[in-house]
Amino acid sequence: MNEPYKILKSGGEAECELKKSRFIAHLQAVETEAEAQEFVARMKKQYYDARHNCYAYVLGKDADKVKYSDDGEPSQTAGLPIYNVLKESGVRNCCIVVTRYFGGTLLGAGPLARMYAEAAKLGLEASEIATLRYGVEFKITSDYQNGEKIRRYLETGGIDIVETFYTDKVTILARTGFEDFDKVLTDLISLTASKVEISKTKDAYFVDTGA
Repeated sequence: MNEPYKILKSGGEAECELKKSRFIAHLQAVETEAEAQEFVARMKKQYYDARHNCYAYVLGKDADKVKYSDDGEPSQTAGLPIYNVLKESGVRNCCIVVTRYFGGTLLGAGPLARMYAEAAKLGLEASEIATLRYGVEFKITSDYQNGEKIRRYLETGGIDIVETFYTDKVTILARTGFEDFDKVLTDLISLTASKVEISKTKDAYFVDTGA
């Protein structure tokens, strides 16, 4: 089933503290395990002097690939709480790294798990989340004068512009919902006085700005 799902449009960061232990969350959109591991490695390098860099990531629209790590913390007190926050949020293709600077006082398993979860939650709240919905991709071809009108129409209507090509004409690849395509088609024909070519290219996920 091609159900809607959430992705990280832009990653955020956040910090919380308990008994002088600092928990710093960083989030990044990732498409593959290699990208996730590269992000984890980068955070470990950036926070080389921290005691722990724990993480979790979820890949695929059906969340079919997940991984989390306690990075030396007591079992299930760091990676799993981070993962649970990510799972409950419904966000896919996302990696969260929570760095901990030890404050000198042992927190205990319960408070430790809560702080890792809190940092992950705050990081998500500081990020920009988008919803991907299944719809249709279509190609629009016009002259330059109408190309600018078309682009403004698409941007104003929140229609996902995938790519734009400039040759002797302007070609725009865009995506919208199945139920919206006929209206977009009619509007563009009217806007350009029929001086436009529009054709469907494939079914695909698109960013639903109205979600």
